[in-house]
Amino acid sequence: MEILYDIPTPLTAEYVIQEQCRQRQMRARPALMTAAQEAVAMSQALVAPAAACDEVPVREVTGEQVILEANGSGGEVKRKLTVGPKVDLLAPASQVMVTVYTIGPALERQVQALHTEGKALLAYMLDTVGVLALGAIGQALRDRVEKKASELGWGVSPALSPGSLVGWPLQGQRQLCALLPVEKIGVHLNSYCVLQPHKSVSMVIGLGAGYESSHVGSVCRYCSLADRCWRRREER
Repeated sequence: MEILYDIPTPLTAEYVIQEQCRQRQMRARPALMTAAQEAVAMSQALVAPAAACDEVPVREVTGEQVILEANGSGGEVKRKLTVGPKVDLLAPASQVMVTVYTIGPALERQVQALHTEGKALLAYMLDTVGVLALGAIGQALRDRVEKKASELGWGVSPALSPGSLVGWPLQGQRQLCALLPVEKIGVHLNSYCVLQPHKSVSMVIGLGAGYESSHVGSVCRYCSLADRCWRRREER
């Protein structure tokens, strides 16, 4: 079990604008660059990366569940993840890396404050910076898993998350978060099984000799939002 805080989130205004223009299919305007520069500078005091991670041995994959080794508390407490019909994505796993990560609540609060002040463009840019910072944390964690798997001569699964993988509903957050001390990084589940602060993510990645890929991929083709995703629309 690890609690990580020193996770780099290197972002520049140029990168923020590049991502905005790519996603929204728009041209960069001077006002956008100015807002992006201000948002990136502002984010330095607001983004607080943190992650709770654990690498857990897999006992078996059966039905729609991944059965994990019991913890070290001395009891045979069964730990499991009910992933659903796509559980075969974890069938080759000898162990799974389970993580919840966040940028903290401060940036979201500032975005709300900027909206209240009528600074909609700056609020929008700061929110974008928060999304990209969260993505940078996720990439850093995927890099860690790939390195660990490489050292063992293993491969890795795609990154899986409740609520985005078809058949693994958001309620699966309860089982996943129960495996980690998420309170230590200031994260909790609300009554709708949504992680709070909002810019927080849960993720499971399988590691094992049976995987062919050395890189953690996505499960876009299995995503529950596939029909509404702007990325998939761009690829068609």
